[in-house]
Amino acid sequence: MRIGGRMFYRKGSDIQDILLEHLSVVMDTLRSFKSMIDALIALDLEKGKGYLAMVDELETKADGVHRENVIKVCKGSFFAYMREDILTFMERVDDIADSAKEASRVLMIRKVPDDALLRFLNANTTAYIDGSMETVMRLIDLVNSLHEKREIILERVKRVEQSEESVDAMKSTVLHELYSNSTYDILTVIQLKEFIQLVDRIADSAEDASDVIILMLAKGYA
Repeated sequence: MRIGGRMFYRKGSDIQDILLEHLSVVMDTLRSFKSMIDALIALDLEKGKGYLAMVDELETKADGVHRENVIKVCKGSFFAYMREDILTFMERVDDIADSAKEASRVLMIRKVPDDALLRFLNANTTAYIDGSMETVMRLIDLVNSLHEKREIILERVKRVEQSEESVDAMKSTVLHELYSNSTYDILTVIQLKEFIQLVDRIADSAEDASDVIILMLAKGYA
């Protein structure tokens, strides 16, 4: 693949394909995470536990892909000054899967009373979760654009940032609803607050990954 006159590749494996391979498994992890949320909204705890197991399995798979790709990058014929940025990008992507796994475990580690769970998993909270996943989708769009002109890549970076900013606004709403409802017991408040923070980390990690692309562009990668 050629970017701005530079060849951006590893022998036998395009770096764009390597990044997308990792992101694909991470996105599968997020989809299972969202399916777990849907099961909990339906008050189907057993189904939720099944999706939790899938999240754990896929996050472990993402870790494996991450390790394999780190080895590929370290052994590959990349420009030396590019290698560290690529590794940092992959680390931030791996943080997305880690956050989804931790968020899933937090929500399932202690049974939240049904009425409190349904009150919490309302339209605002589900939009917040969907927004975090959308930020990751925009990151995938960004990686898909790495063969394009600099202006197009920067526009995709901006979309990731805008999506993360939107998620931040949603987070404030969800937190306000949590704190303003006096019917939650203190343990539930602590548990749900941690869940909210971990969902926020999904979008934050996606934006952090997009920031790495900006650094790469600044170094003349496109």
